[in-house]
Amino acid sequence: MCSAEFSELKGTPYWNARCAQDTVDAVVEHVTHGNSFVTTGHLVGCHRTTVARIVRVAGTHARHLHDLNARDLKVTSIQADERYGFVGRKKEAVWDATVIDPSSKFLIQGEIGERTAALTQSLLMHARARLTDPHGLVLFTDGFLSYQTLFPEVFGRPYRPARQGSRGRFPKTAYRIPRSAAHVRIIKEYSGKRVVNVRTEIAAGTQVRVNEELQRLGYHKPNTSAVERQNATARRMNPHLARKSLAFARLRIHRESLAHLVQGIYNWCRVHRGLRSKLDVPKGRQLFLQRTPAMAIGLTNHVWKVRDWLSQPQGVSCRA
Repeated sequence: MCSAEFSELKGTPYWNARCAQDTVDAVVEHVTHGNSFVTTGHLVGCHRTTVARIVRVAGTHARHLHDLNARDLKVTSIQADERYGFVGRKKEAVWDATVIDPSSKFLIQGEIGERTAALTQSLLMHARARLTDPHGLVLFTDGFLSYQTLFPEVFGRPYRPARQGSRGRFPKTAYRIPRSAAHVRIIKEYSGKRVVNVRTEIAAGTQVRVNEELQRLGYHKPNTSAVERQNATARRMNPHLARKSLAFARLRIHRESLAHLVQGIYNWCRVHRGLRSKLDVPKGRQLFLQRTPAMAIGLTNHVWKVRDWLSQPQGVSCRA
């Protein structure tokens, strides 16, 4: 015998939690339904610092599981957008940038930071690394110029332009947009706080490729409806994003941890009415199969319960 200790909980948020597994599950359920740390502590029967500790550990666990499972994704279009928020005080603005697959509603990548080109680049580069074919998709965004600037660099094919003559510097690396890729900007024009006009602009690619993707998605015209709807869902699930609330994040680590946790629960544990599929043979009164984004994109074949998802050790894949 090696005399080594073994625990099924090691590598999960239950390891050294200093509270029952049911308490950890209840904390995760409450905070991902929009309850603040203080309210969750009252409902579960623990201190708010215990809630914060569980969220930090569970958020790290969710990030590791997402990095392990969200790979080689087969998508033909993505939508990107940012949500405003803050940490500590409203002067310290922190934005949640998101990339979503409009077909399966799967959250491919999320980043948190100031709304700059660096945040956009990190978002698109990490999203690109999770895709099987990053050169064969259509990107739908709003009018934020960083997407237009970075799209050729991230999703284009690099090449070296021919040198003019034999003296001087070599030309900088340029990028070609494949025929299978395109970028569409949906630009809203405002008068005060009211939207007075919405116009679309093909920033890269061809109209033929865009029309092909719109037909596949069932859209009549380009839009960012999937990511905009997810913005509302995120504000409902994440108390740090709720408008006109005292449940904002005091520390950045709590903001980031809860964002990762909400993303994991959304992808693997929450069913979406728009993703349900009709059963070939009804099961009693059940006519539809309820699906999560992870099921719709093909990563799993069942709805994960919170206990099962949190019990998945780091390094062990959830993919079917």
